[in-house]
This record gives sequence, C-alpha cells and structure tokens, in this order.
Amino acid sequence: MKSLNTPVVHCLALTAVTLAALTACGGGGDSGGGGGASFGGSGLNAPSLANAPAADSGDTTKKTPDDGVPAAADSAVAAVDRSARPMELPDTVWPVNYKLWFRPDAALKTFVGRADVEIDVLKPVDAIVVAAHDLNFARGRTTLRKVSKPGEAIPLIPTPQTRGDFVQLRLNDGQIAKGKYLLHMEWDGKIQFSDAEYCTPEVMAKNPLCSAASGIFKVGLSTPEGVSSDAIVTQGETNFARQWFPGWDEPAFRHTFEISAEVPGDWKTVSNGAQTEAVKLPDGYQRVAFEKTPSMPMYLAFFGGGKFDILADTFKNPLDGSDMALRWFTPPGRSDWAKFAMEWTKVSMDYYYKYTGISLPFKKFDTVAANDSYDNKPNTGFGGMENWGAIFEFADAVLTKPGDKPTLYSVTVVTHEVAHQWFGDLVTLDWWDNVWLNESFARWFERRTTIKFHPEYYSFSDYVLDKHNVIVADLKPSAVPVQRNLNDAGSFGFISPAIFVYNKGSHVLEMVQNYIGEEAMQKGLQIYLKDYAFGNVTPTRLWTSLEKAAGGKKVSEIGDSFIRQTGIPLLTVDAQCAGDRTYVSITQESFPNQNQFPASTWTIPVTLAYGDAMEKRETFVMSNNATQVELPGCTAVLAGPTGQDYYVSNYSAPSWSNLLAKVQNFAGNKPLLLNIERDAFRLLGVGRITQAQYDQIKGVLNLPAPLLAKTQLSQQKMAAVEADGKEEYPHALRFQGKLPLRENQKR
Repeated sequence: MKSLNTPVVHCLALTAVTLAALTACGGGGDSGGGGGASFGGSGLNAPSLANAPAADSGDTTKKTPDDGVPAAADSAVAAVDRSARPMELPDTVWPVNYKLWFRPDAALKTFVGRADVEIDVLKPVDAIVVAAHDLNFARGRTTLRKVSKPGEAIPLIPTPQTRGDFVQLRLNDGQIAKGKYLLHMEWDGKIQFSDAEYCTPEVMAKNPLCSAASGIFKVGLSTPEGVSSDAIVTQGETNFARQWFPGWDEPAFRHTFEISAEVPGDWKTVSNGAQTEAVKLPDGYQRVAFEKTPSMPMYLAFFGGGKFDILADTFKNPLDGSDMALRWFTPPGRSDWAKFAMEWTKVSMDYYYKYTGISLPFKKFDTVAANDSYDNKPNTGFGGMENWGAIFEFADAVLTKPGDKPTLYSVTVVTHEVAHQWFGDLVTLDWWDNVWLNESFARWFERRTTIKFHPEYYSFSDYVLDKHNVIVADLKPSAVPVQRNLNDAGSFGFISPAIFVYNKGSHVLEMVQNYIGEEAMQKGLQIYLKDYAFGNVTPTRLWTSLEKAAGGKKVSEIGDSFIRQTGIPLLTVDAQCAGDRTYVSITQESFPNQNQFPASTWTIPVTLAYGDAMEKRETFVMSNNATQVELPGCTAVLAGPTGQDYYVSNYSAPSWSNLLAKVQNFAGNKPLLLNIERDAFRLLGVGRITQAQYDQIKGVLNLPAPLLAKTQLSQQKMAAVEADGKEEYPHALRFQGKLPLRENQKR
C-alpha cells in the first residue's frame, strides 16, 4: 500500500491563455469579490456567462455573450465546455450578477428583501421564470429595465405557476425581447426556527428529514455559562435558497453575488465575500455589505449574523507566499474552543492548495459555528455546509472545550467541508443525481487527510472496515446506485441511504487511484479542476480528465460500471502451476445479494500480487465474466493487494492454501490482512466457504486484538443501524418539491 506520508505534489502551471480564458469572477481590482491570489496567485476570474448554453435546443453552438469570455488563442482551452443545461428552469434567461439586500425584523420571525439582477435574455420569451418558495412579491415592485435604456422601468406581473416553486414574471402583454436587462424584485418571507412552525406532524410523517434549517433560519448562540442569544444563518443546498431570495437555484446557473443587509447593530456578520461596509443606522440597525463573490451556484450563497465571538488567524498560501485572513465565528465565550479547529483548517487548506495547485479566489476564509439550541439537529439533514468562503458548522459537534480531546467527527467535518471548496464549489455538479461528484470527493479527501495528519483518529484499517460496511449496505434491497436516476418520488431525503453517495463513491475513487497511481490521480484532478473551474462537471468530464493523466489507461468504463450499478463483484481466483508458469483463471459474478436490480458484470481494475515474497504486481482490466492471466514462476496469487479495491475475493481451495502460506509477507500490512479476513467473513455468510475454512483463515492471519475489537464494534454498529432502520451517517440532502426524471445518459 502506498504511503501518504510523502505525497507527490505537482502544481500545474496555468498558461497565460488559460488565465485569459477564465476572467471576470469578481476577483481583483476595484470590482470587488475574489481579490487576492488564485490559481497559483494570478487573480483568476470566472466567466460571467460561461455556463450559458445556446438558447435553442437544436443549436449546439456555445453561447458567448458580448461581455463574457475573451477569445482564447489556444483552441484546446477554448473547446472546454463547462456548461450544463438546467433541468426545471428555462435556459433562455441567464443571470449575470445578483445584488441582494435583506433585512430581518427585530423578532427574527420575518424579513424583507430586494434584488437588482443583471440578466441576459437569449431569445424572446413570454416570461422570466424564477424559483421562489413562501416568498411574497411586493405589489408593483417588480420591474425590468433595458441596459440600453436604464431610465425606463417596465412593470412585470409575478404569476405563480401551478406546479413547483416557480414564478413567471410577465409583461402586461407581449414578449420580452432578446437583450440585456436589469431585473428588480422585492419580497418578504419567513425566518425558519422551529420544527413546530415549519415541519408539521403531517409533513414529518411523510418526510422524516424535514427541517427548519433551510432558507434563512434562526439558531442559538450559547455561552459556556448558558446565556443564549439568537442569530440567523442561511442554508441553500439543494434548492432551499429560494426561501431566502427568488432566483435561479439550479447548479447549472453560476453567477456572481453582491450581498448586503440591515441587521441589529451589535451583530457580527459574515458572508461569502469579505465585508466592505458596516454603517450604523438611526434605528439601531447597521448596514453591512460584502464584496462580489466569484461566479458560483445560488445554493452556495451564505449570510450569518449574531453576537458571535471571533477567533482570527492567518493562512500562508504555500503556492505564492501570500496571506489570507482566517476566522472562526463562535458563540460568545467560545472562541478558545475553536483553536483546534483553526489549526486543523490551516493544515487542511495547506494540503489542498499543494494537492490542487489552485488557490481559493477569496481574500478571507471563514467558518461559522452556531449552537443548535432549538434542538433541530436530529432533523437538520446536514452536519456542515460548504458555502464558498464561509463554511457553516454546528458548534456543538465541531468545537472542543479547552482540555477536552476533539472528537473524530470534529476532525473529519472540518477537512470535509474545506475539501468542498474545490470539489463542489470551484467545480460543481451539473444536477443532483451527480451529487456524488461533490460528496464522494469530500469524503475521500476527508479520510485521506485524517489518515495523514491524525492517524490516532483514523487509519487505513478503519477505511477497510468502512468499505465492508458499505458492502453490507450495497447487498440489501435498499441499495441504490451512487449516481441516482432521480424521479418525482425524490423529495426530502432524496439521497437516502447516503452511504452510497458519500462512502461508496469514495471507495470507487480509491480504487481508481490504485489503478492509475497516486501521481496520475493528482495530475488528473488538477486537469479536472483547471478545465472546469467556475463551471459544471459530470462523470464523463471527470473520467476524461483522469484518462488524460493516466497514460492511456481507460477510466470511464471502470468508473461508470461502479457508480451506475448496485452491488459488488465477487472474484474467484484459481491459480495453477505448470512447469515454471502459473496460470490464473479468474471469474466475476455478482456477490449474492438482495438488490432490486442486481448487476452481473463490472469493468474491474484487478491487481494481482505474486512472487516468492509476493512483491511482484500484475494489473489488468477485467470486463468479461472470465479471464486468464499467465504469470512467471510457480507462485501464490493475491487479488487486490491494497485491500481497498471495491470487490470481494475468493479462491479455490489450493489457491487459499498457497496464499495463506505466504501471509508472513504481509505481516506489516494490517489493512490488507483485515480485508482478507473481512472478505472471508462475507464469503462465510453466503456459504461460499465453510466455518472450518474461515476459522483457518482467521487463525493464520492472526489479527491483533485491537483490530479484532474494531471489527466487532463495526459489526455491532451495522447491526444496530439495520435494526433501527436509520443511518449512522449524519449527512442527508433534501430537495424542495419533486425531482424531474432525467435521461439516464452518460454526462
């Protein structure tokens, strides 16, 4: 198994052409936003309308707005398509920049908001359609102005559609012509803060993951002495930002935001961009404003305000030596409780900067930790949220009282959300059936960084146990593909069971890395992030990026076969010696399961260990039900020497005997020995080996007592989860309304 102690770091040098092709995300100059260094310190900006596809579905020409991406001299760079087509909202109107203002009332029950949105109407339309949930548009306050005629306000009539959370903004008569406009809207809405108000018993019965933690919601800030005050924060994923402001909340739409608010004068406030203004108002409120954000999807927009304490520090960019302000916003009297989290944030960011070769496009980086005093946590559906440049966490889970030891969760959730700043925020899924492109990466990096920097919390043996927990879930009737084909049965909790989107996907990524190598994986992910920065990604775009770095190795067939199917392959290995050669016959089948739609064949990257000391390796891709491999010498054979590949290995009786005779060669590789034992335990459970065989295998492996204890604990946890019918994993994404069915095509 390759060690993570000395990772190979290859920071891709971005060409001037690439930098020219990626402009205008609000970083640098006086235009606000990102400022600071990005992509190696070169003030990278995002295209204002780089995501907008052609207006007519039959036209495959990519839309290039007048004020959009400058023509790139490099045709290969220019040819990269970062766009995605929206699923529910029309693709005829695209937002460019969204100026948002809002003000909560003194009781923090309601709020008023307004917006001025630069939009591009790509062809004549009957109406501008925006997403809005429980928002009341102010009468006569929705208008449209042509950029070419800003003095003329054209009234629009907000008209709710009969299905979904969508509002048509119509003229009195006629169509809205093609062109650039400034759309003005005003509204009022509700601040969520209790299950009793938002999630009625009837709703909870249908949607157990219903939560008040959506749109704008109220949380508590509790001092160590128990003195509480109220704060507000926002939650936009998946489509809950529409409870805060009307707009284009599908991930296909990426644009910039300028957020401002009027809030109580004694509050500290935070948003995605750096704060630029805090002006006291006569009524005791203050007006605060923030820099323009990079181009990003609406669900990542964030605002938080309350009587926070702040722990401040500085992060030194390892790519260019520049400094970035870091802050942890905590409940009053608890800033010291964030010291471990702050140090871990710096370590995580340093790792991700070096790994990706890409700096975040912000002047500052914040994390907000608020208490959960309204007891919503069992139903919040998330443990932390990766809002770009302004992560939100629940303080009770992530802060550590001085003198106490941080919990495993407080370690992993920090590095998980930091990983999202690249995987999910810089590049974003195209639609929610591909949410694994956000979450599997964050889980994968969360595990690898914890193993590297905090092995006292998590090891590769733990990762093996997690893989087998996933396998147990992947054999049940409730198993679903990592890449779901979502339909209108979705609604709340649509990725449940979340173990597949988060954990199985991360193990598929680990297997891909085992196949192409760590260096190729890192280089491929750098290509992926560079090519699709400030745009949308799909599995095909990921696999293609990895293939570019993998020296001709094919990844797409492997990746798709594991993320689009349920279950796990069972490989049976029979190695026979003849003369001075070993002939290995391998068959694959679906491990016995209760899947509703079981798979039968996968495209599997198989690595065999062999040789006198089992030090030699032979890697190939198996896509048929049976294959044969010829190896030099008379040798035992082991399939999957990392212990991390996503398949179960069985052997013929002679091959088991020969393998067990070589176990001493793996004595120092506890994760591998554990995986052999866990595979055998799986095989025993379905009658593929006998109890006597299993006992022999377990005895020869001679696992250390602490590892056996972890194995027992893992089995008990899985049994408890199965008995209770509830997942142990805290993350669960929800969707307001019903999800449309998308064609199950490769994207």
